[in-house]
Amino acid sequence: MEICGEYRAKFADGPIWHQAYGVIWLDIANKKIITFNPETQNEDVYDAMGWIKSIIPTKDGQFIGIYKDGLYLINFKLGLKKPFVLPPDLSELHFLNDSKCGPDGRLWVGSSDGFFKKFKETPQTAYSNYPFENAKLIAVNAEGEIQTHLSKVAISNGLEWDRETNKFYHIDSSKYAIFQYELTDSGELLFEKIVYTFKMDEGYPDGMSIDSEGNLYVTLFKSGLMAKTSKEQTRVVCINPQQQEIKEEFIIPVSQITSCTIGGKNLDILFVTTAYEALPEARIKEEPLAGYLLQFPIKTKGVMPFEFTLANSKSSF
Repeated sequence: MEICGEYRAKFADGPIWHQAYGVIWLDIANKKIITFNPETQNEDVYDAMGWIKSIIPTKDGQFIGIYKDGLYLINFKLGLKKPFVLPPDLSELHFLNDSKCGPDGRLWVGSSDGFFKKFKETPQTAYSNYPFENAKLIAVNAEGEIQTHLSKVAISNGLEWDRETNKFYHIDSSKYAIFQYELTDSGELLFEKIVYTFKMDEGYPDGMSIDSEGNLYVTLFKSGLMAKTSKEQTRVVCINPQQQEIKEEFIIPVSQITSCTIGGKNLDILFVTTAYEALPEARIKEEPLAGYLLQFPIKTKGVMPFEFTLANSKSSF
């Protein structure tokens, strides 16, 4: 396991593999976009221009930034940001979160229930099942039109598609589960099925990536309270969703691992983002890797992310 670059994020998340930049990842807490090229070891840090949650490449070389309050066309090198879609029902208690472009060419964007963190960081309720489902999973097309697909969600995370079968995988972190759906030609999600459920003290399933064989790489995130009490080791797990079992696990000596992506010249390196935001000062000293982008080899090959095609009317600043 190696540290990538020198930048240490307070709360890193949202890594993607990009042919030109290498790994693009985010420091959400400090509102930064970081690029790291593993071939050249070049690292650059940019102002994210707001509270960014994830980033999506477009086919014309631009990027869509998913911020808490909406989707924006961004040029992080030049510091430019332009609204693309601003969903009308967002607030401090309902904001956008993880996102990826799907095989249907649409942007799939999950949201989060802003009360969840307080509920799970309060000792009296931390180990209770979260009773609310105020978040959503939506899809946005090239023209910026929104379609809601899932409405009974608390923390939408880890979106991925099997390139061979078009099965769609989605994590609701509040339920500690990975859900599978059939993505139809008309863009509908059918036949919901849970393919894996984690124990509460293992951590919340968070970011997710998929390899060319359809295996899911899932990060298990421990909140501040869980990091203090859980005796389970923090891991990234490789799950075969058809067999519904863990094939391999990678122990990470950091309480808070947030997301992962597969990249590198041969698409055989797993890049993992980590955080230290909710840890006490003494715990941060005990976890010197916390906040860094980490990398280690895997036995399988990854797949390139889908890129979004913007409508001509939306494609420039």
